Amino acid sequence: MKNTWHNNRISEKLNKEYKKDFSICDIDGAVRCQYGKQTRLIIYESKNINERLMGSSQLTTLKILNDCIEWKKFDAYSGVYVLKIIDLENEIIWYNLKGVEIRKTTFKELYNIFSCKLI
Repeated sequence: MKNTWHNNRISEKLNKEYKKDFSICDIDGAVRCQYGKQTRLIIYESKNINERLMGSSQLTTLKILNDCIEWKKFDAYSGVYVLKIIDLENEIIWYNLKGVEIRKTTFKELYNIFSCKLI
């Protein structure tokens, strides 16, 4: 959807036409891949270099997801991240939900992580 933060028509209608008695937020993506008997699960929010940080509702929701998932069932790359796009092809910085930088990748490296080509 263009010119709005809503990623679907249900979110847009709820946000624009109904009382705000619950939290609604957009989460950019979830990636899952398998290799051998291992599973990789990455939940992410992406931000462009000049984009403001996420709102408290979105951050709270991501923290709840992070806290509810038994991460030891997944591989070391798994987790909930904020991906800051400095240069889409050459520099994407991964942060945890506390704002600590985890890694820097190129887009190709990001793809390799998402597709379990990088183990």
